[in-house]
Amino acid sequence: MNVLLINPKTEGYSRSVTAPLGLLSIASYLQANGFRVRLYDRTVEKTPLETVLREFSPAITGVSLISYKSFFDALAVSEQVKALGAPVVWGGPLASELPEAVLKNACVDAVSIGEGESTWLELANAVKDGRADWSGVAGLALRAADGAVKRTAQRDFIDLGALPDLDWRLVEVEKYFQSSYGCEKMLYLYAAKGCPHNCAFCYNKDFHRCTYRKRPMEAVLREIEYLVKNHGMDGVYFADELWCRSVKEMHETCDSLRSLGLDFVWGGQTRIGLFKEEDFRYMYDAGCRWIFFGVESGSKRILAAMNKRIAYDKIERTFADCRAAGIVAIGSFIIGYPGETPEDAKETVRMIQRLDTTLINLNYFIMVPGADIYYRLVSEGKYPAVTDLGRLVDEDPVQNLDYNFSEIPAKDMKVIHACFMWRSFRSDNIAVDGKKTSFTRKVIADALKSIRGGDLKSFLLSTWSAGMEFMRIFWYAHAYPGIRKRYGIVQ
Repeated sequence: MNVLLINPKTEGYSRSVTAPLGLLSIASYLQANGFRVRLYDRTVEKTPLETVLREFSPAITGVSLISYKSFFDALAVSEQVKALGAPVVWGGPLASELPEAVLKNACVDAVSIGEGESTWLELANAVKDGRADWSGVAGLALRAADGAVKRTAQRDFIDLGALPDLDWRLVEVEKYFQSSYGCEKMLYLYAAKGCPHNCAFCYNKDFHRCTYRKRPMEAVLREIEYLVKNHGMDGVYFADELWCRSVKEMHETCDSLRSLGLDFVWGGQTRIGLFKEEDFRYMYDAGCRWIFFGVESGSKRILAAMNKRIAYDKIERTFADCRAAGIVAIGSFIIGYPGETPEDAKETVRMIQRLDTTLINLNYFIMVPGADIYYRLVSEGKYPAVTDLGRLVDEDPVQNLDYNFSEIPAKDMKVIHACFMWRSFRSDNIAVDGKKTSFTRKVIADALKSIRGGDLKSFLLSTWSAGMEFMRIFWYAHAYPGIRKRYGIVQ
């Protein structure tokens, strides 16, 4: 039996795409259990859907909804598939959080909640056996006869050791290569799922239930070895929500990566305060060249509101130790968090400038359905519950700041955001293994690679979007010296 899994394309997104690891895992699992699977990634493939449907003739189709930016394409492909009579099931983080909104669309028959490997195997077997009643399949949201949405039993997490290795033959690997610090052919892989923490702005509690699970290291090593030897991969970005929880775990992982004896570098995301300089040197010796730290705010008050629970007094030390070991330290911050004041923002600015790193990922606060703060603001009547996914697409939190839950004027936030984005654009002297690398060249190269992968319409839309983003950042970073002075921003 044939199963089609679709990753819809995103609109107005100019950065390089990453391999759809969730779909790739489901596809590999179904394939290992005797099903014929086609993974159709519309972010990189040019084959028309009509051709795929005609040649593959799926008995059931899955559509992944990770971002609201892909909603309209997900809807379009679902309607096209549904017209042929095959059932359509959506999954992914956004669909999992908003199944009632998804099932308002008649072209969707069910939503797979959370991780989908076991659920999809049951679904595929049900379709193969001709069973139309899916109410006994755990991990689903279904539309009842009266139109109400009913959820089946919650599914337990699968043992990651029971999953087969990802079958990278299901995708065109080279289309996902990106440049990063010290490498030109980097891929996103994963060594663990979930996070034991519960930041108030994250959907982790709903989706991963604050559970952290390691993938067998042997499987990760086999995957890296295959990709290096067969496709020339020279860099790995571990897409784990949290890369390693302790020094002991870090040593074991680094020793395993070093044991491969292959020429590749890597990076990932870890937590403030977990490691010291000697630990970062251990990572460097194992190939680590960049680390992403989620700091989020320089204000202790806002960090408490976020339930971030990091050691505030270790933030600057962690960055300094990381850089001293030769690893590029990247800091992530949020501005405009609910209740944040201009004084809180000034503390964040001061913190960023004390960190002495030009690589700052400063984002506006964006509402994530499923996060604690989402539920709180909905219950307080400050944000309407999402019942129509099309509404999310119409919102533009980056350009228009449709909702400002903070006490910081919108223009001030745009200036602060733009100044640090511009600072990152100018960071052309990042040293990696004694060589200078340019953040700007990386951004442009990744954007062009993404643009080249689409059709003419996508090319024009992406070019326009990227150009407007650049001009917006340039304008706000230079046109308001009074606001810069007010927040103590040093250019």
